[in-house]
Amino acid sequence: MATPGGQNDRTQRKRKLADSASRTAPNGRGPLIFEKSVETVDDYQLRMGPGWTLNDGTYEHVPQHKRRKRDVPYPSFINETYRSMVGLSSLQLSHDAPINLCAMDVASNHVWRCLPFVAKRIITMAPPNGPALWSTDKKARNEMYEKMAHPDYLDPATRTTYRFYADIKMKPWMIWPLWVEDAWGKDYVLVAWYAEARPESPNTYDRLRAFTIYDPRRNPTPDSNWKHGPLETRLKRIRSRLMHFLKEAKFDVSGAEYHQGECSPMPLDHYTSGERCFAAIKEVLGWICRNVIEGKAFHQLDRPFPRLSRWVNPYQNRVEMGGINAWVLMATFDFEARIAVECMEPGRRTEVVADGQRRLLKNYDLCGPYWEPPVAPEDYNLDPEDDQYYPSAQTE
Repeated sequence: MATPGGQNDRTQRKRKLADSASRTAPNGRGPLIFEKSVETVDDYQLRMGPGWTLNDGTYEHVPQHKRRKRDVPYPSFINETYRSMVGLSSLQLSHDAPINLCAMDVASNHVWRCLPFVAKRIITMAPPNGPALWSTDKKARNEMYEKMAHPDYLDPATRTTYRFYADIKMKPWMIWPLWVEDAWGKDYVLVAWYAEARPESPNTYDRLRAFTIYDPRRNPTPDSNWKHGPLETRLKRIRSRLMHFLKEAKFDVSGAEYHQGECSPMPLDHYTSGERCFAAIKEVLGWICRNVIEGKAFHQLDRPFPRLSRWVNPYQNRVEMGGINAWVLMATFDFEARIAVECMEPGRRTEVVADGQRRLLKNYDLCGPYWEPPVAPEDYNLDPEDDQYYPSAQTE
């Protein structure tokens, strides 16, 4: 309800919300898992400058000479503003630039929020995490577990266990994108599991029934049939790391069954695991939602996890992620902002640093491939390279 203070009261409310958001997770449970990037009110800055934007005149931009506080919109949730801004910026670098964890988190969380309540109440959509806990670096893994044991990250209710351990026991279904770095590449994989509650603790889902890992990366070394199958060594390592993580969280994993995740494979020379992971998240969430709507319990399912589509268009999913991050960014300003397309100087080159290497990006690098992605065979493996599945020599 409005008060006589009007604008001043509203500004104070926004500052309190922003300050709270900078210190807490979106669900209000405190600092989230494994160090999400967080901006504070003091870090907030809105850069103003001349620019050419496409506009039909419906919404006027803020003139450059207006720099008073009342002229400039102020975000209600600084942390969400920062993450969606970083996510959107990274998605616009190049069509094959790595997907930032902020971009993945904002986009996947939005898809979860758009589900009906009957589905959201049983699904946890966790923020992406990695690579420390899932890599081959034992030192980095141990340091992360030591950090998780710090008092600042303990569950407020018990003060004895890591906060995220409590979060992942609140619902039976868990969807968790992981960033993995090893000798085969730096990729996103998707972990999903189903857990049940014990009779003595009906609201704590800590008895693991089934879990799966969807990894689009394929082994560069072909098998005896000259097909490129899953990276069994990587999958075995992630399974081992995941079981250790869940045991630390006091899960009962004695009866857990592992099911090999089947998803559209990524061509060997491609780096689109982020876009493919987002596509997998949408498909798995949709599959669970349909089962819930149809009234199917876990024990009534034909299979515990779906076989995903044999065809994924990474560029399509990258564009969708960009739109979601832009919309969320606009929403953090209480919709006192609008999405606009800004013109770039023709022929401009931008220097970026990725993995310790400098790269010059041109404006047109954002354009996607000219050919459609391959359709996977029925076994979800990669066939030997030929024009049927690798039409890199073909153009429209």
